[in-house]
Amino acid sequence: MPDLKKMILKSGPCADSLAFLKFYLAGLERPALRALLLALRVKFSPDILEKIRRCALPMEEKAALFSKTMTLFKSGSAYKTTAPGRSPLTDGAILAEAKPGDLIVETGVSDGISALTLLENAKNAEVVLTDSQDCFLYRNFCCGRIFYTRDDLGISVKLPFFYFCTGLKAEKLPADGREISLLNPLVWEKFKEIKIIPFDVFSGTLDRKADIIKCANVLNLDYFSPHEIKQALANLLENLKDTGRIFVTQNNKKYKDGEAYLVLRKQNGRMTLAVEVNGHELLAHLKTPLFTDLLDAPGNRGSALWP
Repeated sequence: MPDLKKMILKSGPCADSLAFLKFYLAGLERPALRALLLALRVKFSPDILEKIRRCALPMEEKAALFSKTMTLFKSGSAYKTTAPGRSPLTDGAILAEAKPGDLIVETGVSDGISALTLLENAKNAEVVLTDSQDCFLYRNFCCGRIFYTRDDLGISVKLPFFYFCTGLKAEKLPADGREISLLNPLVWEKFKEIKIIPFDVFSGTLDRKADIIKCANVLNLDYFSPHEIKQALANLLENLKDTGRIFVTQNNKKYKDGEAYLVLRKQNGRMTLAVEVNGHELLAHLKTPLFTDLLDAPGNRGSALWP
């Protein structure tokens, strides 16, 4: 049975209007108004994304509004955070290491805007965007619309002026469901062949193994436990070529330059910490016994990377 309290908290009045959306997003920046809007449980349905896509705003403004709106949606326990150029240190390191013909996979891209730097600059490498959710599916009924999430089969219902999160899950996705893509319109305009590929970092399998995998703000201790992060790393290891690298990056004001990342290199079926920049929060956990069956220390325990 669905949790009634969670259903109530996740449901609320809904007005999929661009004017109201702009007011709402601006209001979230003002503490008093933010508290009121959150108390009212104001919601937006996935329809708002299509309204942004079709609106007459200049493309750069449209792209920014699309990304800000994406942060209002969740995928499981994680909010779909996204922004352009949010990992410049990591992107620079990836571009420096990437070789012609390499496959670079970015996970958890949300709307894909965070991958623009790689898409625009990895000229001789292939860049693939993945996320656990590439779109919302929907079906119309007499007085509203039923939405389905691809990643967990969750069901929500949009009624006139109300958005209802049922807490129920579908047995399967509807074969006749129509799609609302989560790909940012600016990414689509620049790279019309690009799509977001459904991929779950915990259990998914890529069509072919990657040379480089980028995890930006995905393996986050605010969202997942160390055990869950280990599960994700183990699965990513299986999707990586031998000698391939996983770049785990996080943006946070607590880090120098607002960004920290580490690089895990695959060798003989295990991982080695190859690079660490600005003290990523996972570093301390990687040194614990939990990860010893997955990760080797670089060189020896007294190395600069593994004190």
